[in-house]
Amino acid sequence: MLKRLAAIGAGLALVGALAACGPDAATDAAEPTFVTPSGVTASGAKSPASTAKPVKTVKWGDPIMEENFNGPLSSRWARYHTPDAKKSPRSRNHISVSDGLLHLTGGVDPNYGTDLGAGVMYLKDYKYGHFEIRFRVDAGAGYAVAILMWPKNNDDWPEAGEIDFIEINNPTRQTASGYVHHGKDNETVGIDSYQGDFTKFHTISADWLPDRITYYLDGKQVFNAVPSDLKSGLPDESVMNLAIQLDQGCRKFIPCRNDATPDKVVMDIDWVKIYKMPKNYKP
Repeated sequence: MLKRLAAIGAGLALVGALAACGPDAATDAAEPTFVTPSGVTASGAKSPASTAKPVKTVKWGDPIMEENFNGPLSSRWARYHTPDAKKSPRSRNHISVSDGLLHLTGGVDPNYGTDLGAGVMYLKDYKYGHFEIRFRVDAGAGYAVAILMWPKNNDDWPEAGEIDFIEINNPTRQTASGYVHHGKDNETVGIDSYQGDFTKFHTISADWLPDRITYYLDGKQVFNAVPSDLKSGLPDESVMNLAIQLDQGCRKFIPCRNDATPDKVVMDIDWVKIYKMPKNYKP
């Protein structure tokens, strides 16, 4: 049903030098190595029985990172700039901040004469915690949303795993999916479809803990996985970085741009919050 985002954005990790663009500008991402394992799909990924079981509430305390996009994008945010990539080409020119929102825009770039998406990665390493992102996205075929955690070192994928909070490839933006990947064989567990009008603002959040990975939509649990759901267990080998993407595509996972697609498709991010796992947390 769904093509793995490894084919559109999971190969997003930053590789090579990151060049600063001034004190108030974000870094530009060097050309990434796109990981596109053949035949790897999320279609048929098992939905664990643990999804239906409410999880124990965690007292997260105050956020250790809070981004409200009230000014220029800080140097903590790397901007993807890979306009010549064969899959999911992206441009830093399609990233902007205004009115307290981060905008990722998909559309034909006049500088390159090709259809491009956009993406950013928060350059801070995390292992475990709680992550919240409030966002919306325009309807339109040709682009897919991906919000995920990716191993710091690109070469550690797939062994170190990948935590896909949410993926939206449906052009109407009325359904979403989420997955966890781990192990050398890229084992996958996830939820293939849940409902929501994502043209309006929603908050996706995730707990990444030693004993579970749980996704929430507007505070309601939609997915939960425990170590026994994958032969390789849950991701725990590597620190990871948060990535937010609007990926361009025209293939099985991302329906091609069509006459109904607006000239520009915009993903708006209102805020991001990250919380540290409590020191006294006990599974």
